[in-house]
Amino acid sequence: MAELAKARRNSANIQTLKFEDLLGKYPPGEIHLITNLGIARSPTSLPILTKPRLKLHCPERFCNGVRYFDSYQTQKVILTEKWTRAFLHYSCSNCRSRSKIFAIMARWNTVADEGEAAKLGEWPPFGPQVSLGIISMLGKNKDMFLLGRRAEIQGLGIGALAYYRRVVENQKDHIINEIIKLMRRTNSPETQIEKLKSAKKEKHFKNAVELISDTIPKALLINDYNPLALLEQAMTKGLYVQKDSDALKLATAIRKILTELAERVVRALEDQADLDEAVNYILQHDG
Repeated sequence: MAELAKARRNSANIQTLKFEDLLGKYPPGEIHLITNLGIARSPTSLPILTKPRLKLHCPERFCNGVRYFDSYQTQKVILTEKWTRAFLHYSCSNCRSRSKIFAIMARWNTVADEGEAAKLGEWPPFGPQVSLGIISMLGKNKDMFLLGRRAEIQGLGIGALAYYRRVVENQKDHIINEIIKLMRRTNSPETQIEKLKSAKKEKHFKNAVELISDTIPKALLINDYNPLALLEQAMTKGLYVQKDSDALKLATAIRKILTELAERVVRALEDQADLDEAVNYILQHDG
């Protein structure tokens, strides 16, 4: 009993997870208690490492969404009190073409009758999946956005805020170009389009936003606010933030607004394309 209590005390500060959550939702580098790490065939046998079904994002065009990933490895990994290193190979059960590899280390605490594991790494690397809309909006700054997202996930607020700020500043002209594209497709007044063109010449994001404060299409407004103005306010506040926790909140806000803006641009363009197709069909088949 004393040994069991000691084992529990030693693991008191280690977070308990399901194995599938460790593999699919958490970054590498931390040891966790795992509730379903191993299965023993009998009370006297050593447990065998489980290979749970995972829900991961599959970027293949055929899938392009969250799908089940399964391990097709037949080799068994026996868990002991010593750390065991292993590679786990998974593939998408839907398209069967997208793979995921995890490097882990695991051991079994026979006294506490539970497992411990850490994810050492994975390929493709751990990180959030981004939609096609935000990828289009980010262009060559996609990798910097993903660095910011990883910093955000790990609670590194100042780092995430710095990355997102750079992304917005670097992509100012491209964001405005996407808005111009939408306005041309919807036959917006040329005077408004000229304002947007002038904003591209502004060196500072704040000046550009002020110039086009009243020209953003209603379809792109977020809670009736100009999304570019919201981004600018968050970035300005970020210059004076002191706490990492406050920086994290601002970073998250910038990421959400930028993502929503990208999605709204894509949806608006798609809706306009569908409308154009419908009108053209009626006109071409008149009478």
